[in-house]
Amino acid sequence: MRTSTRKFVTATAASAVFAGGLMGLSASPAAAHPDCDDVYKRKYTEISSTWHKVVASGTIDNRRSSASVRESISAEVSASLKGTVSGEIGGKIDIAVAEINSKMGVSVEAGVSIAKGKTTMIVVPARKRVSYKIGIKKRVYQVAVSHQFRSCAVSNSYAKVTVADSYTETKNT
Repeated sequence: MRTSTRKFVTATAASAVFAGGLMGLSASPAAAHPDCDDVYKRKYTEISSTWHKVVASGTIDNRRSSASVRESISAEVSASLKGTVSGEIGGKIDIAVAEINSKMGVSVEAGVSIAKGKTTMIVVPARKRVSYKIGIKKRVYQVAVSHQFRSCAVSNSYAKVTVADSYTETKNT
């Protein structure tokens, strides 16, 4: 709204100067005062989500039971993944992780390690069969940064952020 108001005021002042020049009046030019705030905006878009490493997978069959069952699953191998920020914006991975978690409603981390033997609990409801996959997902986000300067000029930058997600996937089969 400020930009359109400024354009209107500038156009009005220019018209008055032009009209004054035609009528032989002198007018001093209006001083240019930027009226924009210095603002950064970041927008994250998930562009891929792939399994980096699966540490355990299988199926638990509880179709013959009338009660839920809890099974402790141990990681068969170890795995780790460290996040990165690459592209024009640079920046710290911890800040990107915090922004992704708050803006995207997910729970990712700057780095994840899963040791061989680490246990994860899987709950299987009565009369269900559940397939599971436990591991680390590599999620890649594109971040677009728009910086509006006080002079109202706008600069756009782009980058990719790779983050780690300690993930357990279960499906009723």
